[in-house]
Order: sequence, then C-alpha cells, then structure tokens
Amino acid sequence: MSASNSKPSRTSPYDPKTVEARLYERWERNGYFHEEPDPARPPFIICMPPPNVTARAHIGHGSTYTPMDALVRYRRMCGDNAEWLPGTDHAAIATEAVLVRELAREGASRETLGREKYLERAWAWARECGGTIERQFRALGFSPDWARSRFTMDEGLSAAVRRVFVTLYRDGLIYRGKRLVNWDPIAKTTISDAEVEHEERDATLWYVRYPAAGPSTPLAGARYARDDITVATTRPETMLGDVAIAVHPDDDRYKAWIGKSVLVPPLLTRSIPVIADTAVDPEFGTGAVKVTPGHDATDFEIGERHGLPSLSIMDLEARITAADVDVGPYAGLERAETRARIVADLRAAKLLVKEEAHRHAIAVSERTGAVVEPLLLEQWFVTAKPLAKPALDAYRDGRVRFVPERYGRTYEQWLENIRDWNISRQVWWGHQLPVWYTPDGKTIVAESEDEAIAQAQELYGTGELSRDPDTLDTWFSSGLWPFSILGWPEKTPELECWYPSQTLVTGGEIIFLWGARMVMLGLYVMGKEPFRDVFVTPLVFDAQGRKMSKSLGNAIDPMELVEKYGADAFRMGMLRQLRVEAQEVRFQESRCEEARNFNNKIWNVTWYVLSLPEQLPSALTLPKTAALNPADRWILTRLHDTIVDVSGLLDGYELGNAAERIWHFIWYEFCDWYVEATKLEQARETRAAVLTFVLNNAMRLLHPLAPFISEEVWLALPHDGDTIMTATWPDPLEVPLDRETAGRMEVLRDEIVRLRNERAALGVAPNAALDAKVAPDAVSAYERELFARLAGVRIVPDVAASGRVEIEAPEDFLRERYEKERAHLRAEVERGEKKLGNAQFVAHAKADVVEKEREKLERYRSELERVERAMSESAQ
Repeated sequence: MSASNSKPSRTSPYDPKTVEARLYERWERNGYFHEEPDPARPPFIICMPPPNVTARAHIGHGSTYTPMDALVRYRRMCGDNAEWLPGTDHAAIATEAVLVRELAREGASRETLGREKYLERAWAWARECGGTIERQFRALGFSPDWARSRFTMDEGLSAAVRRVFVTLYRDGLIYRGKRLVNWDPIAKTTISDAEVEHEERDATLWYVRYPAAGPSTPLAGARYARDDITVATTRPETMLGDVAIAVHPDDDRYKAWIGKSVLVPPLLTRSIPVIADTAVDPEFGTGAVKVTPGHDATDFEIGERHGLPSLSIMDLEARITAADVDVGPYAGLERAETRARIVADLRAAKLLVKEEAHRHAIAVSERTGAVVEPLLLEQWFVTAKPLAKPALDAYRDGRVRFVPERYGRTYEQWLENIRDWNISRQVWWGHQLPVWYTPDGKTIVAESEDEAIAQAQELYGTGELSRDPDTLDTWFSSGLWPFSILGWPEKTPELECWYPSQTLVTGGEIIFLWGARMVMLGLYVMGKEPFRDVFVTPLVFDAQGRKMSKSLGNAIDPMELVEKYGADAFRMGMLRQLRVEAQEVRFQESRCEEARNFNNKIWNVTWYVLSLPEQLPSALTLPKTAALNPADRWILTRLHDTIVDVSGLLDGYELGNAAERIWHFIWYEFCDWYVEATKLEQARETRAAVLTFVLNNAMRLLHPLAPFISEEVWLALPHDGDTIMTATWPDPLEVPLDRETAGRMEVLRDEIVRLRNERAALGVAPNAALDAKVAPDAVSAYERELFARLAGVRIVPDVAASGRVEIEAPEDFLRERYEKERAHLRAEVERGEKKLGNAQFVAHAKADVVEKEREKLERYRSELERVERAMSESAQ
C-alpha cells in the first residue's frame, strides 16, 4: 500500500490531539483489539487487574497497565494469539462507603432503605459513575479487547463465585469461627490487610505498674526486689482485656516472676499470670508486655500457645463493653475517651510510672481513615494451609516465576506463614454469602436458594430459611479472575485455549492478597497454575521519593499529563523510568517533556523523508546490496542490532531498557547521523529506499511503547496492511548486515565528533569551513564528503600527514588563540616567580606547599615555551 495522503507539516510540531482520538476510534471500530481462540498459534494472554468500576486513572495505572499494553501489542505483532482481557471490580467497601455517605446526607441509611432498594441504588450508581476509567484507558492508548470486558458482579462471574464457595465448603476448606479480624468501626465491616494502611504517628508510651496479686512476699532469686511489674503500652484502654503479662524466658530480670500473678490496673479486681514467651522483645519498654488476645494479633497467637482466654472489651462501634469481662465505670465509653479516663485514673492511683513520647505505625482503614480495631468476631474463613502448599510447590518447581526474582522469595515466606483467610464482610454491595440458616441455627450452603431449601427439607425437615447477610471479600472473586473471566464453570473455547494465561503484571503490594490467592484457587479449581510469569512493576513516588497522596499535594494525575504532552509522551516518559531491579520510580515530569520532543523529532524526520524529490519505493524495498553506501550499511547494521536488543529486552520484561534502546537508535543514530548522511550527493541513489525501510522498521519497534505516533508515521510511509497493530514484528534476518563497514563508520563518527569539538575550541563559526590534512589514501571520496557535511572540514591530502584527520586552522584564528594563551601563561609564570622569590613565603610555608608552587611554575614555563615555539613556526 502506498503512503497515505496525510503528511507531516514542516512548520508545525506533532499534535497528539489531532491524532490520538482519531486513531483509537479507528482501531476499536475495526476490531483490531479482538482475538478469537486459535489453537494453531501460541497464546499470549494477560488478564487485566480489574480496577474499581468507579475508579479514575492514577499514576499507578500508568506504571502497571502501560507495560501490559506494550507486552500485548508486541506479542500481537509477533503473530501470537495475543489477548488482553479487561474488566472492572465491584469494589465493595469503597462503593458502600460512598453510598452510605450519600444516604446520610439525605437523612437515610441502608437499613431504612432496605437491602433490595439499597442494591438497586448501588447498581444504578455503578452504571452512572462507572465507565470513566475505561474512557481514560482508551485515552492512554491501552488496547484490551473491550468486547470481552467483564464485571465481577456479572451473573456469570457471580455463578463462579458461588460454585467455588460451595465446593470449598464441602471439601472442608471453608468454616465459620471466632477469630481476630481487622474491624473498621466507621464502615462497620471487617477489612482485608490490603485495605489497611500503616501511618507513622506521634503517640505516647505509658509505663504502668501491675501490682503483685495476694500478700506481698519476697521473690526468691529476683535480681530486683519489688512487688509489682511495670509494663509499657501505647493502648491503656485495652488493659481492661489483659489476660497475662509476658516476659522473655531468658530475661533474668523476670525469671522469678514466671508463674506468679499480678492485678490488672486500674480496677485491680482481677489477677492474671506472668508467663514466658519467646515472642517478647526484652529491649522494648521494660521487657514485660501485656497480653490482650482479643485486641492484638501477636497477643492472640501468644494466647493460643498458652491456652489463655480471649476477652473482647469493645463492641462494633469501638465502645467499651462488659460482654466478656467486668469493665467497671468505663462501660459504654468510646475508646479514645476510655484511654483518657484510664490514664487519669492510673495517675490518681499512683500506678502510672512515667510517660514517653513515642512514634509508631498505626493501622488505619484505607477507605474511611478510621483506626482499625482488631476484634474477635464470628466470621467465615478459608482454611489456607492446604491451598498454600500446592501454590508453594508451583513456585519451588519453577512453574510460577517472579520478575524480579526477589519477590518469589517474599511470596514463599508469606505462603509458609499463611493464616486462615477471613472472607466475610459486613457490607451489602457484593457477592452475598451462599449460606442459609434454619430456625434452630443449622447451616445450609448451596449455589441457589432453591437448592438450599431442598437440602434443608431433606436434612432437617424444614424449608424455612434465612440467608446470611454478609458478603464475600472482594479478593475472593478477584482470586477466580483468570478462569471466571473465560466463562468457567462453563467449558468455553476461551477457557480451553487461554487458561492458563502467560503473564500477570501487578504491583508488589498485592502479590499476596491477589497474586498468591489466584495461584491457590487456580490450582484448586483448574488443577493448573493460572500464569507462568509474575512481572512486578515498581512503585511510583514523587521526585523527592515521597509516596504520592492528596494530603501532601504531590499526587500526579496521568490524564493531566496526557492532556499536556499526549498519551505517547506520557507512556514513553513513564517507561523510560521503569527498571526491573530498581522497583522504585521517582517520577519526573521532565521525562514526558523529553518524550514530546522525541515525537517532534520523529515527526520532522518523517516530513524530510516524505519531501524527498525522488519517488519513494514500495514498502520495505531495499536497493541491491552492492549499491548501498557506507552510511546505509552502518544504519542497517545498527537497525539489525536494535531489533535483536529490543526483542530480547521485551521478552525479559525490561521495558525501561527497551524504551531507552529504541530511543537511542531513532534519535541519536537514525535522526542525528544517518539522516544527515543522506544529504550527501553520493547518497541520493539509495536514500529514499533505506530511509523508508529503516523508519518503517523503527516505527514497528516503537509501536508497543508509543502506539499513536508510530501508527501515524507508518501509515504516512509506504506500508503493507491496514494498521501497524497487525504488521509483523521486525525480523533481524531481513536486514542486511555488514559489520566491517559499520565498524569503519563508527570510527568515522568518533573522528567527526572530535573534529566538531576542535572547531568549538577554536571558536570557529558553525558555517565556516576549515581545511584538514590527512594522508592521501586514508579516506575515500565518500568519506571526504561525509567530513565536509558533518564536521565542516575540507579534506586536504598531504603526503606528510598521518592517517588521522587533523584540522589546519586559519592563521588569524591560530595567532589570536596563541596570543591569548601566551599572555595568560606569562602572567602565571610572573606570579609564580614572584611568590617563590619571596624569602618569607619559602621560609614559613609548609614544604609540600612550596614544592607544589615550584611544580606549577615549571609546568607554566614549559607550556609557555611550547606556545612561543608554535607561534614562531607558524610565522615562518
């Protein structure tokens, strides 16, 4: 196909706003993102991590989803059965938080609205506010198969969720039990570890006396005679639920206390034992810690090891409750108020030893900002260890690998220490648990209400059931994503061809919460790991290395950068900053500006190619090898090597280095050197063919990274096919290779750079030509023209000259330069002689200082002699 009618303008820079929306609409309208399962071709499938349905694009999407798009576009051009499967997540807690706030402004609540009406409103809100992120992803040039987009609350995916829950339950891997969970007292729900943020805050460390229980008796063998133990705590309000004091078994300070009892302040109505446990850090506080299993995860584990009771002293609103233990006058108080009251009472009872400023991490809810309260609650859990072992084996056997590898070791450690997974949430928007109860509390688990009723009638003789109001953790449905998105439990062609997928691209912060669970559930349900490679993209910080947040005002909106620089410039600006091993990007907007300039460079050189007076040949047509000049051979060799390098880097997920490699080739080798070489008279015969061949290949190499400008330029050049998206990936075997000539050209490039630097040192005007001497046979006629064009020197053959090109500067330039240099050197010699002629200086200065002055004087004298000799020779 010949070049399109559109043509870059010589006078105007590349304008992404006139290109990107037009090209994307064309791509989508023609179905270029869509694939059908094709067993004859190798699959390359990426399942998009489903963003929240109501989310907006943020900088993390830029760093994680741009590599996905680049990899899929690359594999599509390689001829693979490449498909990027998109979708969105229902984001249960985030959506619920918004809806609850809206209802509160209306003076209502979800309870007053009722579950059915509430869910109708939730669906309406998701439809109304959803879709924004998909529009933004289009603006970023992402190419998933939108026709296959799924939503985690779709009926098909919901059916998959119910099937897996019921299967796990019947296999004994789901149970209901009372365990410690993360509780958000504002959202009124349990939350996952992924929804907990740890913020560094200023706090207080209170040192509190726990008096010995019973009569005061001396403790035999104690190093410190006393009748109480002092404990340091940041949470005095939880003292009401203490069940023990723990010390390290090797801590001599407390060995005599082990097995004794103390009274719990401030009420002093209950005694608790002193126990030994290796989890205690003897260096923290006093080395003795309070054990409150009902409100601390570490304490809960200590309590289980020692058979201690777990007392809950807070309700679901984080108010003190006497449900498990007497809490005296603190019943009904909010936890912050309780803390203040207890500290005051401890002080009054002389049980408060001291207070210290203390900075530590506080767990807060990502959605509401509430301080998370560990609570013992009756919840539904997945028994994790039986699912974790096959996932561990898959990693250890090499069936799942991580890039970079260090995340594999982290994955392994997490699975080795996995705890049972709390999967129930106290929100209404989400997948409601497929669990029903009979009037006398018997549990029925089924995929549908009809099935549940049939079971209940068969087992318990009743059809009267009430459904559990809780919903599933969003990560449960997300854990099924790689196969549920393909139609499971139905046996679809997509499931047959595209499971498992090839690559998971994700951020390191959700490897455990999502990546590991997909492996666990994929192996359990499908009998095979859901992907081979896990490519972990770096975290993005601001230029000062700070985490981006609204409070700091340093959050970067990628859509603002797209508006300012264009999608390609944002993508290249981001990709050039990504490095696999670094795993941290200090994002610099200047890289986007550089990428905009890069696009303008491509645009200008395209104008140059299209404006050549000679006819452009058909696509990818090269002259006969014998007709190629040295610059042609050099750029084709460099193109060959660039194809090999970029292909290898993309195969190894080195997208940042791939971006740098193609950038360097296009800007610094093709544009800066080869294009200039095509302006030689001797280049006219071959330049049109070589320029279009190289630029066509370069745009195909660039396309996965910068899809819009590469398509626009490719369409403007002679090309085969309707779109660069389905053009074949460049093949190095189709590019002529001439290492010897390319090596000679590299030498010439170095020479030209040297000559340019010498011209600059002489202060010669850019348009002034200089003569340069060289041995008669040292350079060819072509090379003489190259030196004239690129270095601004006329080659003068000289039998007395060497093979190295040496500039013969004009006498007036040399005379002026030598005179300035001589004046400077004479001044330095005079200064040195005067200083060393000063007897006081020589007598009192340090010997090494005097010696350095003598060395400098000799150096200046030698340089002065050289300059004066050169001036004398030039005058002859």
